[in-house]
Amino acid sequence: MSFSSRRRNYLLTPHRRDGLVEWMKKMLMHSFVLDCLETTGGDTFSHFETLIEEHRTLEMEGSTRPSRLKQLVPTVGTFHTRLPLRQAFELYNQKHHLTMRKHIQISFNELRHILNLAQILAMRKNDSETPEMISKAWINASTTSMPSVENLASDGIQNDGEFNGPKMITFDGDQTLYSDGSNFDSNPNLANYLCSLLKQGVIVAVVTAAGYEYNVEKYEFRLSGLLNYFKAKNLTAEQCERFLLFGGECNYLLALGKDYRLHPVKETGRGGWLTATKYLQDSPGNWSESDIRELLDVAEVAASQSLKDQAMKGRIIRKKRSVGLVPTSNQQIPREALDETVLRCQAQLQLMHNGSGPRIPFCAFNGGRDIWVDVGNKRVGVEVLGAYMGVNPRETLHIGDQFLNTGNDYAARDVCPCVWVTSPDETTYVLKTILRFAGVAYAQSETEKIEAEKILSGNHMTISASHVDFTEVERRTQACQEMDVFTGEMK
Repeated sequence: MSFSSRRRNYLLTPHRRDGLVEWMKKMLMHSFVLDCLETTGGDTFSHFETLIEEHRTLEMEGSTRPSRLKQLVPTVGTFHTRLPLRQAFELYNQKHHLTMRKHIQISFNELRHILNLAQILAMRKNDSETPEMISKAWINASTTSMPSVENLASDGIQNDGEFNGPKMITFDGDQTLYSDGSNFDSNPNLANYLCSLLKQGVIVAVVTAAGYEYNVEKYEFRLSGLLNYFKAKNLTAEQCERFLLFGGECNYLLALGKDYRLHPVKETGRGGWLTATKYLQDSPGNWSESDIRELLDVAEVAASQSLKDQAMKGRIIRKKRSVGLVPTSNQQIPREALDETVLRCQAQLQLMHNGSGPRIPFCAFNGGRDIWVDVGNKRVGVEVLGAYMGVNPRETLHIGDQFLNTGNDYAARDVCPCVWVTSPDETTYVLKTILRFAGVAYAQSETEKIEAEKILSGNHMTISASHVDFTEVERRTQACQEMDVFTGEMK
């Protein structure tokens, strides 16, 4: 079966569906069939807005009465901000002309993009611009890869000094910042946008399942191109401090130092992140070693049994805060077998303590090539980061690719607004839109773009001279051994 047909058919399985998006798609079907989407589409999205706002109001009031949306979509979660869905639909339709189609209705991915755009619009603090100004900025963001001060001025959106967007943006790693199992060694546009966010005072954090404890070099290996880009752009010490990494979902916190290297953040004592966040119920500072061991024991038994039952070509790995089932060398495990293992692990863990589940948070997810059960999850990671950095959850945006119930970004929905992407290219586009709506100029010349590609790939030529930076070449050569991304070991 080809990849495209596999993807097409695999979306039919219930555990790989999003209830809200599926319901929205069904509601829009009537207008499409009657060929009146052009006249009724906007009103339908206004109705979605109304239902979501009613749902938010009831949740904020602590009402036990289910909202109309909850009755229609029982799996619907929490909305942390308003969602201007009609505005987002009209902007998206202005570019892609969805309402002019006669044979293909609005797709799952298009609805995902509209929801993403609505969330980006909702994160703006200053909402004084006219719809025409926002529309022009959206069209320009879609057609201009690197806006300069001049073409930003044509939008009419002004940057008054305070960044008009999220205060903190957290990112998944694999398939969000870089391809699955790869490193950040390409994509100069994405590197430039991340750098621009740091310069604008935004906290940028990578919240990844990759857990190498505090072995800093292993995290740096995955992000080496990006860190070298920051160095080449001469980020100040203050700007560097705004770049963080949470490994193992929420277990190992590191921050970028003025030497452009990652450093473990102090855990305990005054100023320690574990100590400072113990007031949060699910903070890692409140977990006991016995609860951690008990959770991992159950997960390991479930994963091992699944490995045996399905005769998978894989092996079990147990780390300090996680258990994984990974393929043996040069082998692939079918996606269905991975999902089966995830659902088995989830079911066994929920049976613990007479059905009340583990005493501490966990995450069982399909990583694409492997499955992991982690102690903690991204809800905890984002919540702890926000508390430690003093950022309100509503001013935090999490960007990830795994928001189905077998993914590890799913839990972040409970604590902050989220944007659902499927590739680093989509992440790049999302950040470009955020910066454009904030009125931030981030132009790069072709020469700068070529230089950025060299920096990210490790073929950096020093700017001050035409000689190769041999120190960097030697460091990259030593680091370029193939790292086992599952264990962090160099082969």
